[in-house]
Amino acid sequence: MRHLLVLMLIVASPLFAQGGQPEKSEKEQTKSVVEKWDDGELGDLDTPLGDFHIGGYATFMHKTLDRYNGGQSENFFDAIRIVPQFEWQIVDWLSFGMEIEFEGGGADAGFLSDNEILIEYAEARVTPLDELNFKVGILLIPFGRYNLNHDDINWDLADRPYAARRVVPSAFDQPGVGIFGTFNQVPFVSFSYDVSITQGFDDQFTNNGGARDARQSFREDNNGNKAIWARLGVLPRIDDMGFDMVRADFGFSYTYQEVGPDNTQALRGGAIDGNIAIDVMERFRIDVTGEATRLWINRPSSNSTPNGLWGYFVDVTFKFDPFPSEWRGTTFGSNPYIGLIFRLEQNDLNDDHVGAAARDDRIGMTIGLSFRPISKFVVRAEMKHQQSKRRDDGDETRLVLSISIGF
Repeated sequence: MRHLLVLMLIVASPLFAQGGQPEKSEKEQTKSVVEKWDDGELGDLDTPLGDFHIGGYATFMHKTLDRYNGGQSENFFDAIRIVPQFEWQIVDWLSFGMEIEFEGGGADAGFLSDNEILIEYAEARVTPLDELNFKVGILLIPFGRYNLNHDDINWDLADRPYAARRVVPSAFDQPGVGIFGTFNQVPFVSFSYDVSITQGFDDQFTNNGGARDARQSFREDNNGNKAIWARLGVLPRIDDMGFDMVRADFGFSYTYQEVGPDNTQALRGGAIDGNIAIDVMERFRIDVTGEATRLWINRPSSNSTPNGLWGYFVDVTFKFDPFPSEWRGTTFGSNPYIGLIFRLEQNDLNDDHVGAAARDDRIGMTIGLSFRPISKFVVRAEMKHQQSKRRDDGDETRLVLSISIGF
């Protein structure tokens, strides 16, 4: 009976909200559906039980893969990802958020392949101060840039870079605890930090899967040792210095853990990431985004057992807005653009040996075109050519057509 009452309160919450919440400003009341969608407000719900936000995104693709040297070429539609997200601001200092990914159509159906249903994060957050906050649950690992911003809707290329798949296997999450916060007291620069303690990797790093094969169960730890993950974010407030044409932010990450079952094989890792946005002129902007990640494992290496791996990517995006101003807020969002994107990326999954597997020592170059009329909606076309040193089975050209829609 109590559960039924809670459900009735949630369903009836818009009626309660009119009388129990502060009146919205005239600007908020007059926002169009397009403006609310563009600002991510369509899923906002004020209730007596707290503020709710229901959202997420979905990505659908068509891929054409041309493999060389005897490899089998393919072309197919790919229902790659549907991801509902939920946020609940219970009171001012307490919130809970979660994200569930349905990949490849879901699970437990014999005709599906490369499919799963997975919790990508489920965090309870206690936020008493800007400078000191706490979280517990299934946490997104604070290491590098892409993992913390892995949602497809945030990117103008649909294919995830090597560094975000084989070195930091996005989305990478584990059960644990953490602290985080921001400091804005220093002139001209802000700092953020995010430190988490989780199960960490085990020792199953491979030449072809990299760190993806070393992820552990959410319910077990192979050695009882815990991993420390830390990221420091630096945000120069360049506009305070009188230069409003440039915006930038940078991140520095570190991890230490023991990955072997006998508490040996110390793993250390570091990453550097950043973004620079330059307003060249009105309606024309250049964004440069990248990440470089390196992991070292204290163990002997062989052609089949890596003791170190690394990867990087750099995206350069030219953003053009040729659309009439009167379309903003009605037909399009506040910052629509057509994007021309170039990506250079590379990974080495066994740095003592060359060509240990098809995905080892791989380099890729991508050119893409995106159309983003609304921040929560993007259509893309991209062509990638990739090659692996001393491996004929790693050479491939792929054409990816995709659409991502946020809700």
